Amino acid sequence: MRRFLRWMFRATVVGAAVLAVAVGVVFLIPVRTTVAAIAPRADTQYWQMQGGYRIAYTRLAPAAGAPRRLPVVFLHGGPGGYVHSSIIQTLQPLADAGHEVFLYDQRGSGLSDRLPRPKDSGFNDQIADLHEIVGRQLGVERVALVGQSHGARLAAYYAARHPEKVARLVLGSPANLEPAEYDEQGRAVVESRYPIPETLDFRIPDPEQYRRDTGLSAMPAKVILAQAFAMAFNVKTVSDAEADAALNTLAAGFTRNMVCDPKNVKPEEGGAGVYVRTGANWFGDVEDPRPQMRRFPGPVLVLQGQCDFVPYAEAYEYVDLFPDARYQFIPGGGHILWWEQPEAYVRHIAGFLSEDASQRGQVQ
Repeated sequence: MRRFLRWMFRATVVGAAVLAVAVGVVFLIPVRTTVAAIAPRADTQYWQMQGGYRIAYTRLAPAAGAPRRLPVVFLHGGPGGYVHSSIIQTLQPLADAGHEVFLYDQRGSGLSDRLPRPKDSGFNDQIADLHEIVGRQLGVERVALVGQSHGARLAAYYAARHPEKVARLVLGSPANLEPAEYDEQGRAVVESRYPIPETLDFRIPDPEQYRRDTGLSAMPAKVILAQAFAMAFNVKTVSDAEADAALNTLAAGFTRNMVCDPKNVKPEEGGAGVYVRTGANWFGDVEDPRPQMRRFPGPVLVLQGQCDFVPYAEAYEYVDLFPDARYQFIPGGGHILWWEQPEAYVRHIAGFLSEDASQRGQVQ
């Protein structure tokens, strides 16, 4: 027995040593850069946040002579996404109509600063950043929020927590609400609660292709290990530059799932942020927003494209929870609506922001 225990001990030591060497070898392999890292634009500006880091943003100024309207803040998707030049161009008509428009990169992504530890960029931290931007950096009483995907979820949670700061809310291709609700069989409650209306002709991207394109296994082993260490120990074992390069490469492929026609995919601009996904994708410390959403008094518009991979039920839950909300289906549009339907996208937003209470009604 003693001999067997000695053998087991030696085998364990040898196994651990081999594993350590293998991990060390993996970390020595550089990540190949296929997309150049994002560079500041001529219109890039920065907010110095109270936490000591910078948030990058672009401001679209209202046209000269146009009536001053409600300020608009755009929230990009992700987590780990960034402000793509295409959305800046798409939202220009809002500025021409008199809205001051701000589009910012969330902490840890785009042109904004990367923070020292992965979990320094949690979902609640992103909400706190938005609150500081609206109240301190912009110094305005209320804004209209236009969110995309994860940014739409962020906008909804912020509006639920700070209804006094949000006059109107536009949610494009909104990500699912967390924490998710399940029935006794382990199925998402929204699936049975909100069936797809027969009048809506969805054309969902191939789910197997989407899983292959976005799965962890599609990342370099070095970055997979780095994300594991980030989650377990809240440390960065791979530089932001290398980790972000891997996600930029991945994004250049998985965006084909975000359009109806892959020919409409826009070039990747290199603003991905890997480590922000460690914190902002975890909702264990995030309060269920549903009770507060039911009390939000402002009007809400939910936009969803025909080829969106987000299930209809998950998007429509927002419409059901917000008291004054409507749903707008956009034919020929994917998850990133403005890549294929920019005119329809901005037209719906502009019309929603300019209408008065007597014009509002539920649309399905």
